[in-house]
Amino acid sequence: MSGISRRDVLKLGAVGAASLLSLDLLSACSGKSGKQTALDPNSLKRFQSGGSKGSPTGLPSRVAWASTADSEFFLALGRGMQDAATRRGLEFVTATSGNDPGKHVDQMNGFLQRGVGALAMQPLNPDADSLVLQRAIDKGVCTQGIITAPSTMQVVANQYQIGFDQGKAAADYVTAHLGGNAQALYFNLDTASPQLKIRHRGVLDGLKTGGGGIQVVGDLTVADISTASGFNTMMSALQTHGDIKVVLGGDTIVVGAFKALQQSGKLRDDMFLSGVDGDKEALDLVKAGGAYKLSIAFAWSLMGYGLGEFGADWIDGKEVPRVIVAKGVKLDSDAAVTRFTAASADPSSVFADRKRYEEYLPLYGTVSHATRHTYWTSPVDPPAT
Repeated sequence: MSGISRRDVLKLGAVGAASLLSLDLLSACSGKSGKQTALDPNSLKRFQSGGSKGSPTGLPSRVAWASTADSEFFLALGRGMQDAATRRGLEFVTATSGNDPGKHVDQMNGFLQRGVGALAMQPLNPDADSLVLQRAIDKGVCTQGIITAPSTMQVVANQYQIGFDQGKAAADYVTAHLGGNAQALYFNLDTASPQLKIRHRGVLDGLKTGGGGIQVVGDLTVADISTASGFNTMMSALQTHGDIKVVLGGDTIVVGAFKALQQSGKLRDDMFLSGVDGDKEALDLVKAGGAYKLSIAFAWSLMGYGLGEFGADWIDGKEVPRVIVAKGVKLDSDAAVTRFTAASADPSSVFADRKRYEEYLPLYGTVSHATRHTYWTSPVDPPAT
């Protein structure tokens, strides 16, 4: 239980703490036969809905989004999910934990007590989250985890490739414009999910392609995903490394770092700042030109819209995908940002066009309330294509 604090254990209670210890032994299994069934993402075919009306599940006509922070991309997901819920005649509920693991669990438990048919969640502390996710699955809820498990449906991404692309883009820029020499600062999110440790490795490998002239002077773990956290951490880093030229991380954090550089008078157009996620502020900075040169974006509003639609389908007894692949879209110009934001602004139209939707979010596998006893028990990599 190394990943959970004493305070979190007290909040969960003795029974919850004991259950956390046992969850590592779970496998996807059939409730009817009790036989363990391994789920292999690479064995999944592209999602094809049966199109049948389905058998009503009797689940509440309510979907929930358990967020961890008021970051722009999480807010975009919530807006997309709410839009889909409204169109399908469902109630949408949400809560934000403020990066407090115990509060996150309490909020999800609150959703289950109130009654929901689908629960989408962002991981915060895998040990603390696992118990409540298992409770949701046991209740028949469509449990939609973002790179987390146990979950009925999982949003996944090729984290190594995303990280490598970000690191290599920076390395290519340093080679082409800075004579191959630059100090780099990286904000990692290792504590948020085991999968993000894979992204971390990809970023460092991508930077190495630029040769020994790129010096990583800071590799900092950030638990609080906020612009304030990025601002404060960047200000501290500048006290010891005043000539940083490359700043990488998630968009929310790097936007904060941008503001710190700007306020300190150290911001220069020949810097290379890049984030992952596609925050609106980051995309505005990319469009403006200057130091913020790249965002590797996820289509958060489209993702949320899909989660809302699939939650509604689940409640109706219809089939939904087991995996939603979040593709990282490289946005490095005004034109690229404009196309991406246009799609994100009209999620219902994009979702209605399956081919267009899967440009951003390919769908794999099939599961329904009737086959809910087989589910993901660990974070998975995207299916090989």
